[in-house]
Amino acid sequence: MNYASIVRVLALIMLILAGSALLPTLVAAIAGETDQVVAFLVMTISIAVLASSVLLLTPKPERKARPSDALAVVIIWWFVAPFAAALPFVLGVADRSILHAIHEAASCLTTTGHTVVLTEGSSWPASLVVWRGVLHIFGGLASITTAASVLAAINLGGPGIHRTVLFTVPETSFFDAVPRVARAVVVMMAVCIVVLLGLLIMTGVPFSRALGDSVSAITTGLVDPYALGRRALAPFPNLILGVGLVIGALGLAVWLPLKDRKPRAALMDPETLVFLFLIAVFASLVIPIGVSLGDGVAWALSDLSTSGLAFTNSPVRDTIPLPILVLPSLIGGSALSAAGGVKIARLIVLSRRAGQEFRQLGYRRSVLGFRFRDRDLDERSVIGVWVYLIAYIVAVFVIMIAFSFLNLPFEDTIRLSIGGLTNSGALLLGHTDHLDGGATSLLILSMLLGRLEILAVIPALSPSFWRG
Repeated sequence: MNYASIVRVLALIMLILAGSALLPTLVAAIAGETDQVVAFLVMTISIAVLASSVLLLTPKPERKARPSDALAVVIIWWFVAPFAAALPFVLGVADRSILHAIHEAASCLTTTGHTVVLTEGSSWPASLVVWRGVLHIFGGLASITTAASVLAAINLGGPGIHRTVLFTVPETSFFDAVPRVARAVVVMMAVCIVVLLGLLIMTGVPFSRALGDSVSAITTGLVDPYALGRRALAPFPNLILGVGLVIGALGLAVWLPLKDRKPRAALMDPETLVFLFLIAVFASLVIPIGVSLGDGVAWALSDLSTSGLAFTNSPVRDTIPLPILVLPSLIGGSALSAAGGVKIARLIVLSRRAGQEFRQLGYRRSVLGFRFRDRDLDERSVIGVWVYLIAYIVAVFVIMIAFSFLNLPFEDTIRLSIGGLTNSGALLLGHTDHLDGGATSLLILSMLLGRLEILAVIPALSPSFWRG
């Protein structure tokens, strides 16, 4: 394990996190939110001093970093970042709970988006809403960059699932290639947010809501802590927001073709086609229980993207049976996006492998192959996907059992376990107000495991991983 590289890269990322707090600090100063100004300044200075000291005192690495070193950085960062970003959610709010603040930071960084923090009065400080948005963007960038580089390099989920033209394993240190991926993701995400923001403003949406909804759609999260109680937008801006959410849920699967001015390639990508197909399937499932087609499509899009954004004024989610309600979130969006869940790419691989088995029933000695994004996939790919799926199912049941030991209702254990592991605000909204410290801590852990895609954590449980 190249500890020098790991520590230095972590320090650099923490410096970037500290720098991202400058915007909410400025907002707090303009809005006269003294407590928040103090909180942001203390957090920023503390992180900056500690990270700078680490960079100055740690010697430059003498050997090349490997993908395993990058995986160690990812694992450590996801568990450290919520603590580093939590202080602004402690000062100037009603409950002053440190655990709730850590939960809030973890929820935003993982783009889960729901909130448990109680504020003074009926409105949030403007700077904290901005900080929620910044953490959503930071977490979304981290998720996509990690998937397109670290997870692609270690073949998590099988070859082809996380691969992209943005990344190839370098001959030099592994970390030399990651900034190029990060820069490309930053540019594409920024362009998507700006374009969506402009379109919403042109349709009459107020700037503050347009900005929050734009970030929410592209990061598949919930920036506005009061998103559940808001009225839906008018039909036309709602449609624009829905298209933005589709683009956010599919991530690099459509961003890269659109960047190359190939809209047809973006539309015909297998993950895009299956995503749209699943929206139609889930919408049709809820029509027999009295949900209109339009409301069904809106619910399916919100849940399949794991965002929780409300596109209707009617409480559609409250009328849907729980087994149907959790299915879209379990599947999730693209493998190269900030959406949670198992991811559509894995569903495609398993479906095609099943189809191959059926075709071979009558011709057992026939040799058939299947492809994903113009790449031939072998048995190793399928085994990788199956292992991931089994690990995911086991994690859901283990966390569900853990919640049940905390004397929570059975329905809540299902919502919390699946909602946490899929980073789905759609399932968690309104179901976390009664949680005690143990349940809140377990929910934080489940959100972080979901963002790490579970299998990435397994190597960290072995002492040999850290000695390597």
